[in-house]
Amino acid sequence: MVIVLAVGWGYNNRATYLPQVETAVGYYGTKLATALSGHLSSQLVKNAADNTEAASSSSNSSKTKTSTTTTSSTGTSSSTSNVVVTPTESIVQGVTLSKTYYYQFDSDLSAAGRRVFKDAIAEYNATGLVHLVEGTAPKRANSITFSVYYKKMAADSSTVELGHGGPKIVKRVSWKGTTTWNEATASLNGDYSAAFSDSVAVHELGHALGLDHSTSTDSVMYPVSQGKYKLSTGDIDGLKKIYNKSK
Repeated sequence: MVIVLAVGWGYNNRATYLPQVETAVGYYGTKLATALSGHLSSQLVKNAADNTEAASSSSNSSKTKTSTTTTSSTGTSSSTSNVVVTPTESIVQGVTLSKTYYYQFDSDLSAAGRRVFKDAIAEYNATGLVHLVEGTAPKRANSITFSVYYKKMAADSSTVELGHGGPKIVKRVSWKGTTTWNEATASLNGDYSAAFSDSVAVHELGHALGLDHSTSTDSVMYPVSQGKYKLSTGDIDGLKKIYNKSK
């Protein structure tokens, strides 16, 4: 007897991300909600009034203390001695995942979208904590699908959604034991050119790998982005919490 459990986040885009399991209990999504909805969200958005990028924070973000930082114009930041470890998405907490991911690009994703996601992949691979390789995932292996979607904001909206991403944790239970893997996604909002940047791609890939929002302004996962695309010490420590026990 085999039971497949799919566990994830989903609010606004349930109609798009329907459950895709043969024998399953649960639902799938990517913590998708607009910044003004009050729902949990992993979307990166851009403030339409002052051209500042931002993301609506999830409920876990407020549990982490903030450190004092200053940003630079090169995507890096100078940090204080107080390192804030980037939190883990709640559905990834306590889950053992392989460090290897197989990724694919959706056919509709433009060359610009592929370029920024490849930059993001290189940034995470450089840590040695995860290993992202292009290709079709074998059965029961981690995978990431990079894609594009289109969502225009209302004319009077103070924020512009730039992307979304998140993990989908799947567990297969049989008499041999339990196998767990991540079928993650990361997407850019094709209606806005600002979405096609390294900072947005790194942020959304971080969610796909299991990183939640951080309260540290050093972090690429900080809810208000200042164009950062280099992983902070806290981001790397956050990855270690998830993948240091991986093979």
